[in-house]
Amino acid sequence: MKHKAWFLLVLCNLFWAGNMIFGGYTSSEFPPVWITFLRWIIALIFLIPMANIIEKPSWFRIWKKNWLLILMMSVTGIAIYNAMTYTSLQYTSPTNGSLINSLTPALIMLFSLIVLRERINGIQFIGLVASFLGVLIVLTKGDLMQVFFTHYNKGDGIMIVAILFWTAYSLISKRAKHLPSITLVTLTAVVGSVIMLPFLFIQPLHPEKITTLGTVGILYLGIFPSVFSFIFWNKGINSLGATIAGVSMNLIPIFTVVIALILGQQLILSQVMGGFIVIIGMLLTSMKRKQKPFKKMIPELIETCPYTMLSIKEDS
Repeated sequence: MKHKAWFLLVLCNLFWAGNMIFGGYTSSEFPPVWITFLRWIIALIFLIPMANIIEKPSWFRIWKKNWLLILMMSVTGIAIYNAMTYTSLQYTSPTNGSLINSLTPALIMLFSLIVLRERINGIQFIGLVASFLGVLIVLTKGDLMQVFFTHYNKGDGIMIVAILFWTAYSLISKRAKHLPSITLVTLTAVVGSVIMLPFLFIQPLHPEKITTLGTVGILYLGIFPSVFSFIFWNKGINSLGATIAGVSMNLIPIFTVVIALILGQQLILSQVMGGFIVIIGMLLTSMKRKQKPFKKMIPELIETCPYTMLSIKEDS
């Protein structure tokens, strides 16, 4: 069951990596609000019949019992996160967007510890750090110090705010594990689309700017990162928890590099090494070994570290 959850999360983040690439293309032709709205309208064409055939939900009953939860997920994960992501891609590159997105697992872990009281052990923490390190190796081409010299613009700031809303969505969705996955995504997409309606008039659409590539991009966004990624993400959250599933988002910049390679860019050694470290980190983070939570291991790690000048004495 855990292996299936990880497989779904890998596919989820592969599609989200494509979301970064195509989101960059479409953001030059469509206003961010329209990208978000059209993306989910297209998704609903597939989601509604899928939910009816596979899960056969009682729509009104589910909405009546969970309307506040669904509303909160719609606002954070459907409307705000998506609109802000596409807005950021008007000012920054998909690579910078992926780099900033790699902060998401750390934020999910932090807020999971604070809000959900989730526990994390030492091996999982090492896996988290390793995954983040692998991402940095890929994005800095092996020169880690470049992370301090990267130019961050307005788009980068918007992306940081966007991932805060995604973190909120991930934590809230943990409370929805009792709901059918497809039905949940469908309801949040419907509510999110309704929320976006008034904003369509603020950012008007200019059809003369739309190209074939932009149209293909919108179709991709409406099917793969919308329908499949959100279903796979919710299943991963339910099976592995918000902290563990969040680590898989480190695959987004790795897959972004792979997609760029397919589009004609060359693969370099640092990308191979970084991708390998990310995968190792994910495997470590997924381990559920019976050991002390990491926060209780800190004194022991300091005590056994051969390079420390500190000594920890037990109370008598």
